[in-house]
Order: sequence, then structure tokens, then C-alpha cells
Amino acid sequence: MIYFLILIFITSTSVFAKGPITEQKEDVKKRKEWMQSTYENTNVANPQMFKQRQETFSASLPNASEGVFTKGSQISSQTWMHAGPKNIGGRTRAVAYDKTNPNIIIAGGISGGIWRSVDGGQSWVQITGIHEVASVSSIIQDPRLGRNNEWYCAGGETQGNSASMFFSAYYGGNGILKSTDNGITWKPYGTTTNNSPQVNETIDYVYRLAIDPTNLDEDILYAAGVLNILRISDNGNKIESALDLDGFLPVNLYSDIMITPSGKFYATLSTMAYIGNVTHQGIFYSEDGKHWVDISPDFLQPTLRIVMDYAQSDENLVYFFSQNIKEYSTGCDERYPECYSIFKLDNTDGKKEWTNLSENIPFFDSKQGFNYIGTQNGYCMAINVSPIDPNIVVLAGANCFISYDGFTSQDRIQWVAGYRPDYDSKTFDYKTQRVEYFKYSLKYHFENGSGWDFHLFVFNPDKPNEMISASDRGLQKLNDVSENAEKNWIDLNNGYCTTQVYACAINKYDASDNTIFAGFQDNNTLACFDESMHFDKYCSGDGFESYITKYGSVIVSAQENYIVRLDLDKSEIIGLSYISTGDYSIPNPPFTTAYAVEPKEEKEMVIATNTAIGICYDITTDDIFGTLVVTNIDQLAATTVEFGQTENKLVLIGTKNKNKNIYKITDYSEENLEYEVINLPEYVTGYYISDIWTDPTDNDHFIAIVSNYLTLGMLETKDGGNTWTDNGGNLEEFPDGTGAGSSFRCYERIVYNNDTLHFLGTSDGLFSTKNLDGANTVWMREGANTIGKAVIADIEVRELDGRIVVATHGNGLFKTNYSTSVEEFDGSNLGFAVSEVFPNPASSYINFVINSDKASYIDAKLLDLNGKEVANIAKEEFTGTKTIEYNISSLAAGTYFLHISNGNSFITKKVNVVR
Repeated sequence: MIYFLILIFITSTSVFAKGPITEQKEDVKKRKEWMQSTYENTNVANPQMFKQRQETFSASLPNASEGVFTKGSQISSQTWMHAGPKNIGGRTRAVAYDKTNPNIIIAGGISGGIWRSVDGGQSWVQITGIHEVASVSSIIQDPRLGRNNEWYCAGGETQGNSASMFFSAYYGGNGILKSTDNGITWKPYGTTTNNSPQVNETIDYVYRLAIDPTNLDEDILYAAGVLNILRISDNGNKIESALDLDGFLPVNLYSDIMITPSGKFYATLSTMAYIGNVTHQGIFYSEDGKHWVDISPDFLQPTLRIVMDYAQSDENLVYFFSQNIKEYSTGCDERYPECYSIFKLDNTDGKKEWTNLSENIPFFDSKQGFNYIGTQNGYCMAINVSPIDPNIVVLAGANCFISYDGFTSQDRIQWVAGYRPDYDSKTFDYKTQRVEYFKYSLKYHFENGSGWDFHLFVFNPDKPNEMISASDRGLQKLNDVSENAEKNWIDLNNGYCTTQVYACAINKYDASDNTIFAGFQDNNTLACFDESMHFDKYCSGDGFESYITKYGSVIVSAQENYIVRLDLDKSEIIGLSYISTGDYSIPNPPFTTAYAVEPKEEKEMVIATNTAIGICYDITTDDIFGTLVVTNIDQLAATTVEFGQTENKLVLIGTKNKNKNIYKITDYSEENLEYEVINLPEYVTGYYISDIWTDPTDNDHFIAIVSNYLTLGMLETKDGGNTWTDNGGNLEEFPDGTGAGSSFRCYERIVYNNDTLHFLGTSDGLFSTKNLDGANTVWMREGANTIGKAVIADIEVRELDGRIVVATHGNGLFKTNYSTSVEEFDGSNLGFAVSEVFPNPASSYINFVINSDKASYIDAKLLDLNGKEVANIAKEEFTGTKTIEYNISSLAAGTYFLHISNGNSFITKKVNVVR
């Protein structure tokens, strides 16, 4: 049935009604709700058991070996290389200096794995394998004499993640990992990776790890996580609740654990419950880690979260920082000091003397009103004490402050990082000086070389005034925390590739243009215009969809319905126009706005939100992009927009409503809008349509991707939605979509040199196939040794030269150029095979084995991250099996690619060089 609607015209409303986009600040709550809706499925009875089943199923999926031609293979994988950003890191909650050698730093991205630096953060090597769980939330080094080469890490994040707690693919942790070679290799610790369901939710979502430094005979580890604090002994094989609180099992949302060098144990439990009712909350103390007493001060308010740190120069002094709530359920307006508390415990000789320092919560005057702590409901909280002066205390949320008198006054508090208090948007008038204002805001609003949304600070053991911050922007180092020192931040994101990408864009009209625009979680919209992998900021907030036009302009967007057109001269912004479907037209805008540009003329844009569809008729005009028209549609809940490519006025809008609808606009004008509703088949149990692909030659042929778990989600129709075929194939454990299959996120097809290749992005990595064949489709894992199992958020292709760019939510961007068409094999051509490189990581030599069934001329070389040859390893002809050893002692630490070719086929292996 076709519907006709009369549109409401908004012909005079200024797009500046809500203010300039560059002042946008993320809404963590909205982001979390949006993320959960993309993958949740209420049919999951036990999320943790489901996650483990998924990992087992994932291991059985076939790899498309990178360039290896083998009998019966359907395709060969492309050679994927990292595309950056190499100068910006993603959200990081864990970082630690090596106590014996501070040039060694170990850090972990919350969805990017473990990374190791041997030169003080000047360069990084990814240590955990790309097939391993990528989430890292806590890293500690064993402090005991003779045990400093032993490290532990845990993962998982209950708030802020794109897979968050429930139904996660590889964003929850997987127990505890241990290293016995100073952080170079990591292995599962005991049975922590496959525990029974009643403890999995804690062990897989850990806020902090601690080790008992006084027990010299046994390794006793503590993990503070969601629900509980665990005590782990017997080499990781015995796991029990650490808090003996009158027989009550904690169910608290947040917890924390800390052990001083002499063996004083401190634990905190939030007032908020994860499930059921809280039985105990507050601050607890123990001298053996088994028997605990509640030492909460009388003035302690109901808390969402409490974090803590002791003074290394006097371990009897402990500082606590809490995010308060009203009563036991309602939130608190974080713009006001009463939402936070700071207090200090003097535990000298067990006297438990408390001092309430909350009246000195740092709230400085700020012209923009951004300069408060801003913990965002406990999402970002840190308090850390100088190792040499107990009065130097670092306190942070969205912003970072340092007190030089232990917060006994407000006179000696300095703002040192976050949202600049000296930023003044009135420096330029954004209506008449919009370009100047925009550039000023990009450069000065959010940063001063530091990060924002802080999670942890660590001090250099050899230079105690030097400090590293772990934040949503990765890693930065403060040169000197001293009161009178100039505060200079040094960026350490030099190849620390842990960014979380939402979407990316490439120039589809110019094969010589290497530009990439991409939107990042809390890291803005960034762009790189060459192969340097150095990205710069082009829009603030959470970056989302971008679109590079043929007119020399780029559409960029941020959260909550903000879109801006940037006019560029190469990389320079020379003009811009704002557009918004924000509060003046649509109340409670969605976290992300779906839009698409008509691909032929590139003058019209369709924008879809929770309840409305907007049409911009000429996006090339100045000021307001032309006329914005809006109509209310009940339960629209738009998620993605895609134009048909053979008819200018045909638009498909995916939704997240439970009716499982696609809205098909068949025509739109300034007086009416015609559309019909297409329903997904009844057997689809999910209803978040994350992507739509339209055939450039046939508007009745399109593909809809449903990203929820436990449902069929790779849906193709060739008759305009009357009938559907699911092409999930071997990515589904069971034919009906239930089981341990991954979450599908995005689809793209490339036709190059008369060869077609289909790509499917999932929560378990990137897959490809030459043929879509319904339930018989065989998907092969792409980039098994490069992309691995990273969540794939977006895929962009350029058919002019076969360029493909993939956005991951955890390890940044990857790129390749489609290689030649791969023939079908009848067994006469077995090609060659190459073993894994060993050891890997390596410091002096690497080894690998080549096997060829017929005489082959082998060319083996090492490439750097930019694809530049750095070493020629072998050029020779042979038959059979050959072991090759190569000396890498002259190479700098970093990541390299071993590229081996026989002239017709090739294979690429990643090699990590450490020093």
C-alpha cells in the first residue's frame, strides 16, 4: 500500500537554532542505549555462556588465507594493511610502567588488545594475538621481589562499550591472562577463562586487579568487577568471593580493590545494584583479604561508584573519590559539586581517622560551563596520588585537576587537562565568521595536547613527577606534575592503534585520492589525506557518518542530529554550512542520525530520525543547505538510509522498530512524500537494521543487514521485498539463526576487473565470498592475521581501482586494493603454503617454513606498516619444503609484514619486532 503525507514546511528556521556543532559533548547514556539496541536479543538466557559458545563456534570458521592458493579454495584473501590512525589512541583504562625498566610500558585498549612499548611510548607493538580477546581493563605487574617479570591483565567494560555487558562478541573480557616473560606473551590464567556461569559475569567485567604482595609462597590475586570482588588462588584454578560479609553475596554494580605494600586491603562497593537489592555498600577493610569490616565514614552518601588510591610515601593515607546519587536510585546533576565527594583516611596504627574534603571539589569558573569533574555516571573516574608527596593528588573525570595540598583548600588546585576553561566561543561569531569559529573550536575547545574522559594515571618509577594518563583519547604523558612547572602534555599514541571507529568514507570519484574520513567514539571525525596514517580533527563529539562529494566538499556528522558540510581546498577548510534536525523540530533526538546523499547529482539529502524524515533539496547551497521538510511518522526509529541508484527519488530507510520495517520512499517533492512499508520476513527475530545495500542496476534488488544476535540477518530480496533469502550460510550455527553466530553489522560488494567479491562485517571480524547462495553460502574470514576478530563497523569500496577500506571498532582502519580475480581450482595447481612466523614477537631472528608442490620462484620481503620494503629476505627457486631464518636485529621495534610471492599468488604474515 502506498501512503501520501502532507509535509510540514520549515522554510525559515535557521539551522543555528541549537548552536554550532563543535560544542557538542557526548551523551554516554544515549550512546549506551543506542549501542545495546544494535545487538540485543531478549532470547539470550545467559549472556556469558552465549559468549563462550560463540568463541568456540568462531574458531571453527574457515580463513581465506592471505594470498595462498589451495585446492578447493573459493577465494584468496586480500592483503590487509593498517590505515591508522597511528597518532590517536582509543579508549584506554589500563596502563603500567615496568617497575624495573620504565622504558617498558604496557597498555591495553578496551577493545584493542594489549600493547607494549620498549622506548617509553615512542612506538608500540600489539602483543595479544588478533584472535585473542581484545578487551583490556586492568594490567598489573607482580610487585614481589624476583617476580617482576610476571604480569596479569583482565578485561571487560560494563559501560561505554559498543557491545557492553550483554550479548557481547569480543568486548567482554575472557577471564585473566598472565605473562611470565615481562609482558611479551600472554596465556590464560588457570580456569579463569572458562568458569561456571555464577562467576563469569565478574571475571569477564573487571574494573581492577590487585595481588597480595605479602604472600611470598603463593600467588593470590583479587579482581574487582561487576557484582563482586573475587579472590583467585591455586594458580588461577580456585575462584571464590573475596568479601565475607555475613554470608551475603554482593550484587553491586561497581566495586574497587586495593592492597598496600604491607598488606592492608581496601574494597569499595557501590550503592547501586546490578541485579536484585544491595545488601552491603560502602568502604571495607581487611588485614588478610578474607575477613572484612565496614569502615565507611558517617558522612558517606549513597554512591554510584567509589575509586581510591593510597600514598606510596605513606601508605596509611588513602584518598577516596565518589560519584554520589540521590537516595538509592535517582541520579545526580553532575554540574554541581554535591554530586561528588572526596575524603581521606588516616589509618596510622589502625585509628581510622576520616577527613571529609568534599567542600573543595574543584569547580572553576568557565566561560562555557564545561569545567566540572563530569564523571558521566561513573563512566570516567580517577584519583591517584603522587608517589613522593601525599599532598599531590590527581582527580579526574571528563576533566583533570591536581591539588597540591591534598584538597584541604581550593587555593592550590590546578586544571591540567580536558575541556579547556579558557575556551571562549564568543571569540568569533559563528554566524558571520563560521569558518574562523569552526577552526578555533576544533583546535581549542576540547584539548590542550591532553586527553579527556580519564580513567587512570600512573607515575614513572624513575621520574616520579612524570605521569601517564589513560583516557578516551589513548595515552598522553605529562612532563612534570609539580605545582610551579609548566604543564606540557606529550602524546604517546605513536602507533597505538586502538581507536573505535563508527563509520568511514573514501573518495569514490578519484583513484589517485587516498583521503579517508572516519567517525570515532569520543574521538571526533578525523581525516587523513595521504598514506601517512596521521589523522587530524574535522568535527567534534562522537563522530559518525561522513560523505565525500564530487564537489570538493565533505559531509560530516556527530551525535544527536548534527550534520555539517565542509568545503575543502585539499585539507584546508575554506567554507562550511550547518544543518540540524535537532531540538527545534524533533524532541529527544536519537544518538546517531541516519542520512544519505543522492549519489548521481549529489544535491539532495534524506535525513531520518526517531519520528521524522527530512529532505534537503540542495546541499550545495550556503547557509542552511536549502529547505528542510519534516513529517512525523510514528515508530519510525530510523537506523540507516540508502538511495536507490537507478531512480533519483527512491530511498530505503532501515529501522529499529519491532514491526521490522523498511520504509521505501518512491517519490518526494516539496508538497508530498510517497512511501510504502516493506516488512522483513517473520522468521527474523531481531529488528535493528544496521545497513542496507542497493543494487546499482536494479532497484528491486537490495540487501538488509539485521545486527541482533540469535536471528537470521543477511537478508536479500530481488523482487522489492516480496520474498527474501538469507545468505548467512556457514556464519550461522543453526539454520534458523539461533545458536552462536556472530552479529552482522555491514555489507558491501565490489566489482573489479569483471570479478565480484562480497564482504560482510560482523562482531567477529570481516568475511568474504564470491557467491551468495542462501544457506549454502560459504563465508571465509578476511585478514585473519591482520584484522583478526575485530568488530567491523563499516566497509567502503572504490571500483575505479579496487580500493577497500574497513573500519573496526577497536583497532582503527584497515585498507587494501583488490587483487586480481582468483580462478577456481581443479587440483592441478596447489600453489604454495607458508607456516606461521616463529618466534613472534621476535627480537633477533624470525623463522618460517615454505612448502611448494612444484618448482616455484619465491620472492620474500619484509614491509613496514606503509607497505614500504625494508628488507629482502629471499629470492630463489625451489621445490618441496624449505626453512628460512632471517636476522632482524637491525630492525626497529614495531609491526612488519612478511610478504611472499611466487609471481602468481602471495601470502602475508604479520611480524612483531620487540626490543
